[in-house]
Amino acid sequence: VISGTGVTVAIMDTGVDWQHPALLSQYRGYKPGGLTIHTGNWFCATDEGYVYPGDGYGHGTHVAGTVVGRAVDDAPAIGVAPGAQWIAVKALNDAGWGYDSWIHAAFEWLLAPAGDPALAPDVVNGSWGDDNGEVETFRADIQALRAAGIVPVFAAGNNGPESGTVGSPASYAETIAVGASGDLDQVLAFSSRGPSFWGEVKPEVVAPGIDDAKDGLEQIV
Repeated sequence: VISGTGVTVAIMDTGVDWQHPALLSQYRGYKPGGLTIHTGNWFCATDEGYVYPGDGYGHGTHVAGTVVGRAVDDAPAIGVAPGAQWIAVKALNDAGWGYDSWIHAAFEWLLAPAGDPALAPDVVNGSWGDDNGEVETFRADIQALRAAGIVPVFAAGNNGPESGTVGSPASYAETIAVGASGDLDQVLAFSSRGPSFWGEVKPEVVAPGIDDAKDGLEQIV
């Protein structure tokens, strides 16, 4: 676990339940004792009209916990960077899918939340993608993030164990792809492998991808 203090991570997914006890205090818009500020910290790119962070599907909340989940009561911190702050953009709807136009709009918002580049995150986390690693639909969006100094981190996918199965946008050279490992630091069978369609070594890093205590049923990437 790393602290992540001073870092802002954008969760680009199905949304986030901002009032979840493991996530509330890390939400950048949360002001203890004051009025929570959602403008510049939350954006709904879908047609669902969420005015504050919500998640009718649950995946984005799960991912946010993996990234920044803090200790609650007697339970340990569950996030890899519990000291980081998070913001979120809802690019996928409550059924878990999204139109390309929504996702493009989400990427655009991340460059200047509420029209202010100073509010842009340091890292964007995306645990979604296209199984076809050669699809370049969002490559220009990823390149724009990189040009703005924002690090895009995406799940490699769940289509292993064959080589060349890493999906896009994790397959892009500009993206850091994350695979899944088990309790013995072994790469899990379902975790997608490189190389990418363009020959890059992928993924760049692996991290725990199942809860072994639950017989490996809980995939997190």
